[in-house]
Amino acid sequence: METRPNGPETAGATAHPSRRRVMRTAGAAGTVAVIGSSVAFTSACSSDEEESAPTKDANLPSSDVPVGSGTVIEDTYVVTQPKEGEFFAFSSVCTHQGCQVKRVTEEAIICPCHSSNFSVTTGEVLSGPAEEPLPQYEVTEADGTLTIKGK
Repeated sequence: METRPNGPETAGATAHPSRRRVMRTAGAAGTVAVIGSSVAFTSACSSDEEESAPTKDANLPSSDVPVGSGTVIEDTYVVTQPKEGEFFAFSSVCTHQGCQVKRVTEEAIICPCHSSNFSVTTGEVLSGPAEEPLPQYEVTEADGTLTIKGK
């Protein structure tokens, strides 16, 4: 009598997958994982300017912006104060791949993803890989409050 792999005689036995089947399944799972993480990373660092252009106004106390530095507000704007009472506002989204800038020094607005540096007074690129300046926004001060106008 001939025994078949999936016949009633082997119904209770544990199946042992072939090495080829295991490798194929692992390869497919790895490919799905790589594609999934690439999509997540790309969408987190996308540089679609239309999506990243802030449309709402923002307010903050002028005392929240240190002289000789700056601050990021609402993950939307970066506001700098290079000299006492001199304020500038830019998009906080790096023009290279859309990461959020997080740090402002006396000399530069710095993107943590690929170390692009932007001017604290003009938003111009000081060092790449970014090639486009940070979009600049109007900032006004009244009674100790800064207002940044969105587009």
